[in-house]
Amino acid sequence: MRTKRSNTEIFNLAFLDVITCGFGAILLLILITKPVPLETDITAKNPELKSAIQQVLDELSQMRAMLTGMEISDASEAHDQSATTETANELTHAIATINNNLQNLIRDNQGLEIVKQSLQRATIKVSSNPLQRDPEVGGIPTDSEYVIFIVDTSGSMDLIWGRVIDVMNQVLDIHPKVKGFQIMNDNGYYLFDSTKRKWLPDTSRSRGNVKKALAQWASFSNSSPVEGLEVALRTYANRSNGISIYILGDDFTGSSYDSVIRTLRQLNINKTTGKPIVRVHSIGFISEYGSERFATLMRIVAERNRGAFIGLPH
Repeated sequence: MRTKRSNTEIFNLAFLDVITCGFGAILLLILITKPVPLETDITAKNPELKSAIQQVLDELSQMRAMLTGMEISDASEAHDQSATTETANELTHAIATINNNLQNLIRDNQGLEIVKQSLQRATIKVSSNPLQRDPEVGGIPTDSEYVIFIVDTSGSMDLIWGRVIDVMNQVLDIHPKVKGFQIMNDNGYYLFDSTKRKWLPDTSRSRGNVKKALAQWASFSNSSPVEGLEVALRTYANRSNGISIYILGDDFTGSSYDSVIRTLRQLNINKTTGKPIVRVHSIGFISEYGSERFATLMRIVAERNRGAFIGLPH
């Protein structure tokens, strides 16, 4: 008489748990081992970015090592599956965050490279007559010996503030002979109150101090450069030759464009020649809360004041 064999359930719960964990581990390995493309030429030009990327990569390697060890432990200790799965989820989320930060670092640096290239393309060599500029070529004349920045310091600029600082440094770099510069916000408040009616010397030490101060600068702004233009023109227009004003912003909240245009027409015209006294340029940024009104106004302002407008990409 044959002995009746008991029915064996091959696909029991423990077996399915192991299979599921193994399959999940494979998927995680596929996801986290995808190489992150690095622009070696970009990092070579920016040691600070290279260091930041290396730090992120080190953290990413540590996360991967932890996850690999966890997966090995998971294969041998199925009873700790719940805790292991929770840890895996946390590590996966951390890795995703690190990868995202790395991509943001690369994208920000690429954006700065675009800014630099845009400024270089927009820069033109000054002819024997610096007042003449080929309208078909366009560009930013760099014959000015003094530069004034009028910067929108409203809340919409906070998220791109680091980029704004870098662009200001790029602007100074494209001017071969800058004897002095000054920084105020669109309401006419100086970055350094002690330097009112004076010029900041264009030295490495001065730039370093400015960069530190800009990082902490919090000043009221109404996103309209009228007040800043009035202060700059009344204070400096007739004191020095060869001045360029750069208006940096992302939005214009004034009721109309007329107030800005009228201010420039009154204060930036040489009564004898009828020509603008200083060049007025503008650089437009794209931010989360910006609008096209800034670009619309600044194109008119630049055209009428021997300047140029550059709209930077996101």
